[in-house]
Amino acid sequence: MKIIKNILIIIGAIAAYYMVSLQVQYGVTTKVISEMISPKLHPEAMEKVYMPMTNILLDTHDITMASIVRDKVDPEMSIEDIEEAMAEVAIERNIKDVGQLPLSEQVELQLDKKQRFLKIYQYCKPTTAMVMVDHSDAFSAYLPCRIALIEDQKGEKWLYSLNMDMMIYGGAPLPPELLKLALEVKSTMTAIQKAGAGKEVDDE
Repeated sequence: MKIIKNILIIIGAIAAYYMVSLQVQYGVTTKVISEMISPKLHPEAMEKVYMPMTNILLDTHDITMASIVRDKVDPEMSIEDIEEAMAEVAIERNIKDVGQLPLSEQVELQLDKKQRFLKIYQYCKPTTAMVMVDHSDAFSAYLPCRIALIEDQKGEKWLYSLNMDMMIYGGAPLPPELLKLALEVKSTMTAIQKAGAGKEVDDE
């Protein structure tokens, strides 16, 4: 019993040390305590956003990997197959293809040197975009929604997009109507990306 008590004292001392250290260096401890006492963030913020991001960051040491979702493309699918599959879902779900950035192609023309494939596909629902910006101007940084198709160093193709859970669950709960729209956009972008990767698309 005495050993357990001593261990708890040590753990408490370590926790106190780091709390003081965080407060001195970053001034965050009082804000964290305040959030614990009177929560303002979405109740699922830690589970759906911050803990998964922290785990990925600690595993990879790459903040960009912690903020994206990616799908490996079926190796049997050509670039044309991928683009056709994504275009079909975009049309079905009534979201506009507002432009493409063929980055590797542009660099090849500039340098006259073969590049691994990289192309950005951009999608937007203007009415939904304005509702999001009316809630917070900062949402404009997420517009338009983008999916990147890239060939990695091994020649395998991947589709990358931003993890929209940060926007949906990372802060204070969104107003019900905005939450509904945000979830619809997330569902649409997920469906487009899954189709492009040659994976089954869930009907929601």
